[in-house]
Amino acid sequence: MKLLAVEAIDVRGLANGVYSFAKGPEEAHERVLITGDSGAGKTRLLEVIVAACELLTIHEPLPEHASLICPENRTSKTILSWLLSADEQATIAAPRPVVTSEIIFGASQPEELDSRIGFLLERYGHDDATPKIEYFSEQRRLDLGGGGASLDEDTQVQLRATMGPTPRKFSWLPAFLDALAGDSARAARFASSLERFSPSCAWDATRQTLTSRGRPLGSLRELSASEADAVTLSATAALVGLSGSIVLIDRPDLHGLDAAHALSGLAGLGSGNQLIMATSSPAFAAGFAGAVIALGAGQ
Repeated sequence: MKLLAVEAIDVRGLANGVYSFAKGPEEAHERVLITGDSGAGKTRLLEVIVAACELLTIHEPLPEHASLICPENRTSKTILSWLLSADEQATIAAPRPVVTSEIIFGASQPEELDSRIGFLLERYGHDDATPKIEYFSEQRRLDLGGGGASLDEDTQVQLRATMGPTPRKFSWLPAFLDALAGDSARAARFASSLERFSPSCAWDATRQTLTSRGRPLGSLRELSASEADAVTLSATAALVGLSGSIVLIDRPDLHGLDAAHALSGLAGLGSGNQLIMATSSPAFAAGFAGAVIALGAGQ
């Protein structure tokens, strides 16, 4: 599953229009970069996608969806155009690989939602065969506060893509690292992804520990900000099986990852992912290979 386009109508903080991720009528860009100055609507475009997916799966409006509605309006609307794989198309008996979903925010009772796409989005499993919607928001942080979330699917499905605050989204990470000793395949995937993200941080499978510039770390608190971000992104992909998915990343350069390592690492999260990223960094956008959506200030 990939996104071909997002149409926004009366969405607060986002200009009305169609934001296309398409190469052609039935072909989507696998890399999309949303650029623009502060306040242009970069994060809001990602949030619209996440909120639409929430309504399609939860089937009821959430309090945070109110922020998508202009004060002078009662509702706002988005129309998502999806490109389905052959398997997904057969699963929901869609006559064409392109399916659209219309979502209205603010209605006291949601309009009749697209149950076909909702069914596809509701499927979940920690494997690469099950597509997911993953959102790495600008608020992502390595969580070492204790009392971590479980690694099981029933818990993790609630943490994937949500517009609202998820302060404990990555609280499971210490438990994940502890569990790598008994899962060599997942450990190898984590190590490979981390190597692409970070020039300094690595997973030492022999000693079962993270290292920074070759030095074993006694605590995750010793990670630099960019290393912690690389660990967080790599661990998520290794835990849930992030392939054939739509991956939304707000500010991939947030904690100092340079463009080369960030793009290499994101490409290594899994196979067949569609990466939709937002940044205001000209350096990150320079030489970007993929679709670039430039938003104007004040949109």
